[in-house]
Amino acid sequence: MMKKVQIGLMMLLAIFMLTGWTDAFGAGQGKWQGYLVDRHCAESVREDSEPKVFLQHHTKDCALMPNCRARGYSLYANEKWFDFDKAGNQRAVKILQASKRKSGFFVAVIGTAQGKVLKVASIKEIEEPKAE
Repeated sequence: MMKKVQIGLMMLLAIFMLTGWTDAFGAGQGKWQGYLVDRHCAESVREDSEPKVFLQHHTKDCALMPNCRARGYSLYANEKWFDFDKAGNQRAVKILQASKRKSGFFVAVIGTAQGKVLKVASIKEIEEPKAE
C-alpha cells in the first residue's frame, strides 16, 4: 500500500513539472518588464486605476531618499505589483544610483515569484517598449 502511495505522489509531481504547474506554486524562474519604484510611493498608487502616469514621472531623488530606500522596492509589471526580496532591493539601489535618468525607471527583472514577492536574480534598466 505504501509503495502505491509513493508511486502515485511521484507521478503527480512529474505531471506538475511537465505541465508547468510548478509556476502556480511559486517555483520556476520568470522574466518581467515594468516600472521600478520605491515601496513607499508604490503603496500610495497601488490602488489607482492608472498608476503608470505616476510611475513614468517618479524621480530618482525620491526613490533614493533614506525613508523610501529603507522600505524597499517594487515592480509594476503587466498591471500587477511585486515587492522585491532583500537581494532585489540591494540590486535596485545599484540600478538607480547608476542610472542617468532622472525619472521613469523601466527595468527587466529575472527572478522567482513567490506570491507577491520577487526573489530577484538580476535586474537591468531598459528602454520602455513603445506602445503600438
